[in-house]
Amino acid sequence: MMNNNHFTASELAWYRDRLTLFPGNQKHKSDTDTDVLCPVHGDRNPSLGVDLRRNGIGPKIVVNCRSQGCDYEDVIDTLGIESADLTYQSNGKANGCTLEMYSASKRLPLDFLTSDEVGLQDCEWWGVEAIEIPYVDEEGEMVLSRYRVSLKSTKGHPAVVSKKGDPIMLYGLHWLEDAREAGYVLICEGESDCHSAWYRGIPALGVPGVGNWKKEWARYLEGIARILVLVEPDAGERLWDALNDTKVLRGRLERIDP
Repeated sequence: MMNNNHFTASELAWYRDRLTLFPGNQKHKSDTDTDVLCPVHGDRNPSLGVDLRRNGIGPKIVVNCRSQGCDYEDVIDTLGIESADLTYQSNGKANGCTLEMYSASKRLPLDFLTSDEVGLQDCEWWGVEAIEIPYVDEEGEMVLSRYRVSLKSTKGHPAVVSKKGDPIMLYGLHWLEDAREAGYVLICEGESDCHSAWYRGIPALGVPGVGNWKKEWARYLEGIARILVLVEPDAGERLWDALNDTKVLRGRLERIDP
């Protein structure tokens, strides 16, 4: 097992942040060694090793399914990530994001973004300026938060991150009543498209990552006749395919290509 002295504080902080890419229970054996649930074979006990190691080009997370020997490519494809997401890049550090920056970039009023309807607020994430994004349930009760640390994602560094161990859930559940009354809902990837939709009075739900749709979430869409799916040009096809693969939604899905 590697000694922590082999890694800088920034590299260890990056490793802790990368662990948020792996949902579910985690067993932390050291600052550089963690077992998580393997997404390929339906793991019930953490058996996928995601360990920080140093190769010829620098720190990298090594993935190893100790239970079923699942293929590395299958693991990262199921998670919706790339090999670059598991390789440290010292010049790719999150550059921070504030409400003022986000408001200007998305052309959304600051008072709307900080209203009770959205509830964004400035904060700090591992020494970087960030925006806290609250996730609430159908009654509007706070469940968890995610954090925007950059205006745009870069290879290996997503714009929005989560706390270690937090579950994955749909964003915007407090809009479901409006969606049922309207008879439709917009499904998109992430939070920012939801903010743009809500500002225009459009009921929308956000999937936190195109590869993270869960079929059991279809229960939230019961009683909604039209389900509009925003298919972004980069990875939106994966979200569209996942929704189409959810049988109870078939016949109600409508594709929107921006």
